[in-house]
Parts: sequence; structure tokens; C-alpha cells
Amino acid sequence: MTSPIPWSTSDPISVAPADSREPAVTTAGETLHLLWTKDKVIYHSARTAEVWSAPVLVACGEQPALATTPDGRVHCLFVNQFAGNYEIYYVWWNGAAWSLPQPVSRTTGGSQQPSLAVAPDGSLHATWADTTPGFSTIYHGQSDPIAWSSEPIPNGRGSAPAIAVTPNGDVYLAWQDRQLDTLRYEVYGSILHGETWSLPDIVSDTPNSHSLQPRLATNAQGGCHMVWQEESDGIYRVQHADWRGGGWSTPVDVSATEADCRLARIAAIRQGLLEVIWAEGPALRHRVRPSDYDATWWNPEIAPDAYAGLCELALAISRAGRVHVVSCQVEASGVRRLYYTQREPLYKHTTFAPVG
Repeated sequence: MTSPIPWSTSDPISVAPADSREPAVTTAGETLHLLWTKDKVIYHSARTAEVWSAPVLVACGEQPALATTPDGRVHCLFVNQFAGNYEIYYVWWNGAAWSLPQPVSRTTGGSQQPSLAVAPDGSLHATWADTTPGFSTIYHGQSDPIAWSSEPIPNGRGSAPAIAVTPNGDVYLAWQDRQLDTLRYEVYGSILHGETWSLPDIVSDTPNSHSLQPRLATNAQGGCHMVWQEESDGIYRVQHADWRGGGWSTPVDVSATEADCRLARIAAIRQGLLEVIWAEGPALRHRVRPSDYDATWWNPEIAPDAYAGLCELALAISRAGRVHVVSCQVEASGVRRLYYTQREPLYKHTTFAPVG
């Protein structure tokens, strides 16, 4: 008999030792790839048929960011210190081993917080925060057969950037920046269409509240969607906005609760549905929305296990629609540990035998 609960239990990832942190996930087919850091070394394990592979050393570094290209290759950006400066590096997985690191940022300032996305043609786009101008600004890079480009985006001052690419090739960036007058953070967005970046838009527009940690997702219908955590009455709530062609929509409260909500993550499935997860106190919440403008969010869903001490979340959805979540939780002893849970696909794919 099929369980009425679509979520699995949240189980420790046995191949990731204690004090592992900074999980990053992506899927290639129905294989889940997980990277994490421990003592500033990055490790990799793949989950196939409910089994985690033995860990493989990726590189010395931290803050891994992952993406999968249409050919099934897994790509990673990470941060490492070289000659006293933090730089962004790139490696890729050939199915058996990781490549040697290739420099991406190549700046005189410190480079941190990389994010990675794939364009329809399979090229890679990256963003990160960089202090080369003397303050934190947002950089963009694109891969080519020889090297990565590395340039600041116009008026892109801030930190914690996210990146996504729509099916027509437009590149979307989101980030946070503190306002000089109120000292509050706002969330911004900018779009690369052709070879020109748009002027940054304030998406959150709540000058008296902090708006933090934006995340982006695009769907097959061409939409770009953003979530972030926004301060309200001493707690945080999850907000959502989407691009409407002439600007960002009015933000909507996705969390719809009086509890403190953080660590919002968003992804889309092939049918265009958006799936958002976040930490709500000691719980993990999940909510779905169709792709249509102003569509109604489905009722929130709660994963069955407790997530006390949750401090980091990573989300990936496979091509079949299976939701994979890796969380980093601080246990009572103070030790960090990685946990894994999954949700069944929203749609069950049925194969019909031909009638001859």
C-alpha cells in the first residue's frame, strides 16, 4: 500500500563525516550529486538507487555551487585562497574524476559567494561578490572554450548573488545590498538581454525591513521567479516575485504563517510548477504554485521529521520531478551533520504499452 506521506524520513548521510557543511546539490538524470565542505576541503558523493557512493575529493576550497548541463556533465564553482586572495575556481566531473581547477574571477579583490547557471546552449554563467572596487560588488562571468570572462555588472553593488537563465537566453541576477540611509538590506534584480544589463530594480522595496538571501528559478514557460526572506515584526517571512516583462511583480508572502521562516529555496519542474522549501522553526515546509501569473499557491506542506538546529538547505529536483533536499543541522553536542530527505514527484509518469 502506498504511504499517504510523500516525504521520506530525514536521515543522516553516512558518507559525510561529522562537521560537514555547505551542501550543494544537482541532478544528472535521476542521479543526485552532492558536494560539501569539511575543514576547507570539498568532497563529492552521488546517490543512485538509494545508495551514496564513496566520497571523492574535489579540491581544496569552500562554498561549492553546482549545475548540470544538457549533456549530463556536472559543473562546480568554489572559493579558494591563493597567494593571500580569495578567488573563484571552476571544475567539472567527467563521470569518474574531477578536472583540475580553472580560475574564474581573476581579480585583485576578494571573491566570494559563487552561484552557477546553465544557458539553453549549454554554456555556463556565473555570479559572485567581489571587493575589487573597494566595496562588495556583483560580478558576472561566462564560460567559453578558452577561459571565463569576469566583469562587474553596472551599478551592481551588494552581496549574496543568485543567477538563473531563461529559455530565450536572458540572464537574471539577484542580490542584497544595504541602504545607506536606513542601513536595511533590500533585494535587487538585473537582467542581461543580448549584451546589455538593465539598471538594477529594487524588488523587495521595504526600506524599514531587512530583505535577504534571494534565490532565482526559471521555468520552461520562460518565467523568472525570485524568493527571499523578509523581516516583519521581529521574524522573517518568505516572499516571492516574478518578472512581468516591464518589471517585477508585487511581492507575495509565500510562507503565510506567524512563525519565523528562513533559508528559502526555489526550483521549477518540467511542467512549469514552482516548488519552494524553507525552514520554519524546527520544521521543513514545502509549497507549490502553477506558472501562470498570479496563480494561487497550493496549501503548504510539512515534511514529517523535526529539523531542529537546521542552518543550511540545498534543493534539487530531478527530471522526473523527485525533490531532493540536503540539510545541515547543528546537533545538541554542537556538531554539524548533513541529512537527506526526498519527496515523491508531484506527477506520476505512466507508460502505456502499444496496442497492436
